Amino acid sequence: MKLERLLNSERQQYYNSDQTITDICLDSRLVKNGNLFFLLERNIELQEQYLKQAINNGAAAIIAPKDYSFDRSAINIPIITVDSVRKTLSQISSKYYPKQPKNILAITGTNGKTSVTKFTEEIWQLMGIKSASIGTLGNSKTKTPSILTTPDPISLHKQVDALASEGFQNLVIEASSHGLSQLRMDSLEIAGAAFTSFSRDHLDYHSSMDSYFNTKKRLFTHLISSKGTAVVNMIDLPLKYHNFINSIKAENIITIGNNNPSISILGINRGDNNKIQLQLNCYGKKIIVTTPFIAPFQAINSLIAGCMATINTGITLPDAFASIEKLSDVRGRLECVAKLNDNNIFIDYAHTPDAMSSVLEAMRMVTKNRLIIVFGAGGDRDTGKRSIMSDVADKYADLIIVTDDNPRFEEPNLIRAQLMKQSRKYVEIANRKKAISYAISELSSEDNLLICGKGHEEYIIYGKEKIHSSDHNIVEQTLESSSK
Repeated sequence: MKLERLLNSERQQYYNSDQTITDICLDSRLVKNGNLFFLLERNIELQEQYLKQAINNGAAAIIAPKDYSFDRSAINIPIITVDSVRKTLSQISSKYYPKQPKNILAITGTNGKTSVTKFTEEIWQLMGIKSASIGTLGNSKTKTPSILTTPDPISLHKQVDALASEGFQNLVIEASSHGLSQLRMDSLEIAGAAFTSFSRDHLDYHSSMDSYFNTKKRLFTHLISSKGTAVVNMIDLPLKYHNFINSIKAENIITIGNNNPSISILGINRGDNNKIQLQLNCYGKKIIVTTPFIAPFQAINSLIAGCMATINTGITLPDAFASIEKLSDVRGRLECVAKLNDNNIFIDYAHTPDAMSSVLEAMRMVTKNRLIIVFGAGGDRDTGKRSIMSDVADKYADLIIVTDDNPRFEEPNLIRAQLMKQSRKYVEIANRKKAISYAISELSSEDNLLICGKGHEEYIIYGKEKIHSSDHNIVEQTLESSSK
């Protein structure tokens, strides 16, 4: 593609815009001959290092920040400076990979993004609609694993373009706060968006809870189509943020809650099989939604997904809600991975105080004897939530095994020390495999076990090393060994 097709008109006159760009790239190590390279780095020394590497690898042109200050006379390719490299990256990615499905939906929220995304896709599939999803669990059609919840703009638009080329016209994407902050989704045509929940997380990245909320709010105030549909779970949105509804630019808004919403939850009941039933007032009509889930938050996530599945598809809300009973567990999201006589072993991704509280409260309701939990906390992340997570575990669980969970560059023993309490309920086992095996060995009649924090992930990070580790595999191997 010619450079002139990628640049806006006011910049074309300053550069050889007739040259051919063979691809676009944001990693200097991966640049190939003829690529357009985007210099995102702000550190001056690293800027110079990455720039030289990109040029040596054959970059045809560079997009750099406007305050870029190195001597251009020694550089024989165009350096195009812009106000925002991230915004330009998003715009040019959409030009280089221009195809998009007609119906793109985005899901944001502290907790519930992955579940709502997968439930929406599954409802579409149950209704015979060809669809796909992109998020924490990767690309559902290519089975490509995900490094980021919301991929970088180049990867995202490349995937979106490929899906559209293969005839997928319905796509649902997870929108993380990092992705929204870094403008990764800014050039997508978003027809619908959902806000699942909001609570403490990522304060290592965002300066405050208000900053964190405002980042997520961008999806509804800047990115969603003015003719689109927004679905907002008011139940899990703190009251101080409820007035954000007035700033949503979509013309259609569906609210779920208790105070004059579009869909009011009149009751949450548990059947004989411990599965949740929702009693609803849906636009003035009372209906009952039967779910296959044991936790109220799972049921509400499926309700959000039911609303999302109706956007631009011709599916009615009653039909979407009726399909909820057929939904499957999402991998690593309060997923029952083993049943041992009268014991159940669950794996969940919960790694925030609010998510842990919701999961443990639900587990407590279906546990007749002891509730055992294995959990840890990630390193180089919001340290303030660790003591809160420990308090939550202490409130609901009878036996608490503290272990490692992506220590990264922090000392693992110091992280565990911040989670431990002076209580006979607490046991510290650093090795995650040994911790899970110990928890399983401790199961007695009518106990339940919850393994928290890693969910679907198949690795654990120590410093620069990413070691293979799967909670699913550990459970399976432990049970196999104990049965011999």
